[in-house]
Amino acid sequence: MPDAQMEAPVPESPVEAVQLEHWIYGVSPEKGYGNKAESTGLNGSLYQRYLGNHLTPVRVEKTASGSTVIDARMIHPAPANDEVLLSILGRGAADEYNRPTIANHTVVLPGALLRSGRLTLAQAEAAILEFDHKVPKASGRVEPVTVRLTPDSAPRDSPGTGIRRFITRAAVDTLVSRFLADSHGRTLLLCRGSTHQYRNELLYKLVELLHAGGEIPLFTAISDAPTLSAMNHFRLAISSRGVRADATWTLLDASIDRPTLQPVRGRAPVYSRVAEAFGP
Repeated sequence: MPDAQMEAPVPESPVEAVQLEHWIYGVSPEKGYGNKAESTGLNGSLYQRYLGNHLTPVRVEKTASGSTVIDARMIHPAPANDEVLLSILGRGAADEYNRPTIANHTVVLPGALLRSGRLTLAQAEAAILEFDHKVPKASGRVEPVTVRLTPDSAPRDSPGTGIRRFITRAAVDTLVSRFLADSHGRTLLLCRGSTHQYRNELLYKLVELLHAGGEIPLFTAISDAPTLSAMNHFRLAISSRGVRADATWTLLDASIDRPTLQPVRGRAPVYSRVAEAFGP
């Protein structure tokens, strides 16, 4: 009998979607703050240690009216598995005494997918907000959130594209030099008169530009002024107003017209990627 012909292996189809583990932290009646919901495959203790005791590090009015807008984003690296934690901070349901509360919905993102550009922070946020809309009172064990990835064959913008609408190139170049020169430095970025949405989008573009595009190690960041007790948990805070901070923080105005620090030698490719994001 003739030898049977070997069939050629069928190439694997590219992954078109990814399931992301997530959890919701907030207030439950008569119980106070704690985890309200977790996805089925989440190892909560593995990830929550990165957020420590600053799961809700933004200010909330201590009045029943609760008129203060809460709409902020946090970024935390989870280096053990090359992952990124994106936290969406918003207003939670009032507690049993009708006091305003804060809710934190955190999703776990694969670092490699972020760096590839197939998954963006904005895509992850959209999936979380859709989940919150569909399951407004989620509790206990819940399903992961599914995010469709940008196909490998589809054109993708360079990391940070469009950032010029929010910040000057001089400010970003200064921030790059700050991160490259001081691996532990803290920077308070002032965007006077900006909205929450403006600062949230700026945070996303900065993280994607500096980490995915500029190969700067991922850093802790928040798009609003954190409380004093939480300030030193972050390396970058974006604020629309002056914030009390100690001498370890550098203040950087988002609208400066010339860099305040010299470029770091030997890191020209990082500055080139910033220039590419700003365009001609």
